[in-house]
Amino acid sequence: MRDISFSNLDLLSINILVNLYEYKSATYVSNKLNVPAPKISRCLKHAREIFGNELFIRKKYGLIPNEFAGKVYPIAKQILECSNNLQQLNGEVLAEHVHDFEIVAPDLVSFPFPKMLLTSIRDAGKEVNFNISPWSKSSLKHIVSGDIDIGLCCCKTVANLETIDENLAIVPLEKLNKLFLICDDDHPILKEDITLESIAKYPYVNSNIGDAEQRLSTFQEYCCINNIPLNTEMDLNGVSSLFEYLRKTDAVALLPYSSIYNVINSTPGLHACQLAKVESERLYMEVKAPTLYMIYNRNNHKMNFHWLSDRLQDLVHTALH
Repeated sequence: MRDISFSNLDLLSINILVNLYEYKSATYVSNKLNVPAPKISRCLKHAREIFGNELFIRKKYGLIPNEFAGKVYPIAKQILECSNNLQQLNGEVLAEHVHDFEIVAPDLVSFPFPKMLLTSIRDAGKEVNFNISPWSKSSLKHIVSGDIDIGLCCCKTVANLETIDENLAIVPLEKLNKLFLICDDDHPILKEDITLESIAKYPYVNSNIGDAEQRLSTFQEYCCINNIPLNTEMDLNGVSSLFEYLRKTDAVALLPYSSIYNVINSTPGLHACQLAKVESERLYMEVKAPTLYMIYNRNNHKMNFHWLSDRLQDLVHTALH
């Protein structure tokens, strides 16, 4: 490796490098950081030139970090954390009035949140900072501990969630009783009648994005009940890896989020369509439809917490309809 001119290695490039390593999708990182896709490409090119290394290899599932990127990542992550600590130190006086919130939500629900939420905060004159991360298996534990302030997830029943901790507040937001097919925009299924049976003829990708229970999807359950052969090719929980997998293949996926259209519009090569009402009703007559819930700790007494939770509920209704 050649000598690195650290004066040319800007924090944005370091931030993008860290996020690309963690999420492996330039499209997702662009949306997460609110940085235009061309800027992401330029910063990655800049980092490659400085390090004299490719860092990432483009694969079917996204940008895969190479061995050298694996060595750079923990150092770059530490630089980011040090930068954040310096910003925190520099804003001690302001921080007394600004409240930071950690939010977790399914990618497809939270996709439009940053811009809409920032506008709401500005219009309301609130001193609020927030960070939105994808829902994961450990999210409930972090909500109980207080590390996460608000979580959005979907499940079929709250019975299992209610037994985790008596301080958890669980608020139903939307019943997810619609289904949306995602596939490559040249997929053969788009030239035939789309029914539950025709979908089952193709390789299926199970993607319980934001599902608190991480169980079989409603479509998998339906096929089991009705003895319909289904080839579940893979389980994927991240929207970026799902999209990369579906592109240029015969695989299909079904998701219950109407906000899929917002994401597909910025993701070339994929197609999304809503299943006919009669097909969704056939499925949900036999399998219980999931519900999107807001979950938080009742002992959270941060200023502006209730304002933020109310605004998130409004955004969910807007994003899903």
